[in-house]
Amino acid sequence: MKLNIILTLALMISAISASANPKNKDAKLLALLDKSFDKEQARIFNGRDKNKDGEMSLGEFESLYGEGGAKKWSAIFKKHSGRDNALSVAEFQAVRRDIHLGGGNGERGPSLKARFRGDKRARLFSTYDKSSDGKVTEAEWGRMFEGGANAGRKAQFRGGDKNNNGSLDMIEWLEMLLSPPGREQ
Repeated sequence: MKLNIILTLALMISAISASANPKNKDAKLLALLDKSFDKEQARIFNGRDKNKDGEMSLGEFESLYGEGGAKKWSAIFKKHSGRDNALSVAEFQAVRRDIHLGGGNGERGPSLKARFRGDKRARLFSTYDKSSDGKVTEAEWGRMFEGGANAGRKAQFRGGDKNNNGSLDMIEWLEMLLSPPGREQ
């Protein structure tokens, strides 16, 4: 009797875990795509901050979007810029999130698949995944480097392969690319 109860509980727990697993993976992938998006927006901000004061003025914003785009997005700029009429990096990321990922006007954001297609680090995954099986193997990784992967690239791959199965899935790929190099961790 006790054994039946224990087995039933174990089966229920494993069923709950199995059903929640895809949602957990999707949530983790979305979090990584958000981190990748913010990193890219910080890079764009730094390139457009011409006077390097750590703020983006309306003029710098207009240089990014052009006159027509600046008029179209001026309400979102004003919403995030506050009284100083300039954007910090975090405010710029919020503006770009509203413009490119939705949320500024209450519209539905892009699907996970669309977010993945729109992210340059995620698109790179598809370039490496020659077999289109959703995994980058060590062999596929090595073929992308002239003369094969050197010891540093092999170590990078193995460091990213958290489950030691010899391949990187999308989550491991993004974690590897978004984490600082080993010496900085």
